[in-house]
Amino acid sequence: MRRNRIYGWDRDVFSHVTSLQFLDLRQNLIKIVNESSFPSALLANLKKIDLATNQFACTCEQIWFSSWLRQTHITLLEYPKRYYCTTPDNFNGILLKDYKPSVYSCNPIFFIVISISALVCLLILTMIIFLKCNTNVKNFVYLLKVKQFRRQGYLPILNSDDYEYYAFVVYCDENRIWVHDVFVKKLENEEGLKFCIYHRDFDVGESISGNVDKYLKRSWKIIVIISNAFAKSEWCQWEVDIIQERRRRQGRDVLLLVMLENITSKNMTSPLRTLLDSTPHLRYTKGIGENLFWTAVIEDLRKAVGQPPISEL
Repeated sequence: MRRNRIYGWDRDVFSHVTSLQFLDLRQNLIKIVNESSFPSALLANLKKIDLATNQFACTCEQIWFSSWLRQTHITLLEYPKRYYCTTPDNFNGILLKDYKPSVYSCNPIFFIVISISALVCLLILTMIIFLKCNTNVKNFVYLLKVKQFRRQGYLPILNSDDYEYYAFVVYCDENRIWVHDVFVKKLENEEGLKFCIYHRDFDVGESISGNVDKYLKRSWKIIVIISNAFAKSEWCQWEVDIIQERRRRQGRDVLLLVMLENITSKNMTSPLRTLLDSTPHLRYTKGIGENLFWTAVIEDLRKAVGQPPISEL
């Protein structure tokens, strides 16, 4: 049957041919060979087959034939060198043995399902990361804003040398251990910043309000450590009122707000809400993202206050 310009045949042509041992279809115009082309009864007794030099198409319709060529025990005359693709153009000349389409790649529905599943998994993973690292994300965004300000070509005016203390730290007694042993200790020892904390620096015998007023004037910036205990403290709320006055005079960059935890609605006061709404704040989290928090704290503390920036010449 060679050289007869055969390009296909009805599925019943070989249905009753059960004793054929050699089938020669060489040099025809066959493009696609599928499972219905050769009935199992024919293949059961076939010893040799010659399909060389046909015009095979390397498309997904050829997936059965491509797989069958690699698995069959029937002798394939001149295979693999005479079994090559002629269409489409990007596969022209490629040997059929090198064309290995998969069920998955040839099934668009499967591809769509896989793509949608991957997208859903990505969204779920993104939500989990955001919920777990919400604090770190906020701190990272805060830090980006600081760096963007510096890249705009401004030279900040640093005037901390005019003050005895780099910053006055406002906190409640319940957070004293963290403030002293973690926050102040790290920044003073590693960054060389000098803070004013009332347990260490206030004058003995003088009223607390007098000490607060005196040492606020000696401090370049104010750091506020906010927690639920802070929100419940009447004394801390009084300090918030004083802080707001300093903020009105010198701008929000004079303040660094550090949130140790989310403030519950029952503890949220109007002055504290106003402070949080009007001033960006950082959130402390231990573990992953902690280094990002400290970097943002240092960047914020070194920003200029009290005067507008001037452009660098």
